[in-house]
Amino acid sequence: MFGEITNWIIQLIQSHGILAVILGVIIETIIVPLPSPLIIMTAGFVLIPKGNIIDIILTTLWISVIAGIFQTLGSYLLYYVGYFGGKPIIDKFQKLHGVSWSDIKNFQKKFSGKKEDFTLFMLRFLPIMPLSVVSGVAGVIKIKFKNYTIATLLGVIPRNIILALSGFFFSGFYEVIAGKIDHAETIMTLMIVGLIGLYVIGNKTGLIDKVRKSILK
Repeated sequence: MFGEITNWIIQLIQSHGILAVILGVIIETIIVPLPSPLIIMTAGFVLIPKGNIIDIILTTLWISVIAGIFQTLGSYLLYYVGYFGGKPIIDKFQKLHGVSWSDIKNFQKKFSGKKEDFTLFMLRFLPIMPLSVVSGVAGVIKIKFKNYTIATLLGVIPRNIILALSGFFFSGFYEVIAGKIDHAETIMTLMIVGLIGLYVIGNKTGLIDKVRKSILK
């Protein structure tokens, strides 16, 4: 299955070049139907020319920056879904999950500032972090649009450079590496969902308050 997807992406990028990369990163940023690292690694494999080091560097930067711009633009959809939909959903189902909007606002206050920007940058930079999940959560906790855009763009560009060069240098088996990274990303997504679930259960049952009180004693 993974091999079929790889061959399909290779054919698209060979036929349409950077346009196929742009379309691919927008799709995977929004709805994650494609293995996240595979598109950029395939772009590195197909588009980066062998030989002149200057051409390698310039093409890598070109792929990484263009893809980064459209990854950022594509991420706005889930960011705004979280930004405008987070509060109504949290308020509507508060009795079910036990998390109030005031809890989110308290988290915002503790998390805001340079800590917030650096954390988002690192989440974008690490290849194993799911881009779509990060976008939605950033919207829910209402990270400022300007800060969100800058941290996202600055994070995904070096991420893309690493992935593109991996596709270029490991051309014989980059698909295997992409599969491993995608598997790690899936595990990370499940961990994030699990942690959110544990927080909801802990908050609903009052366990978090008990732990907080015991620490403050």
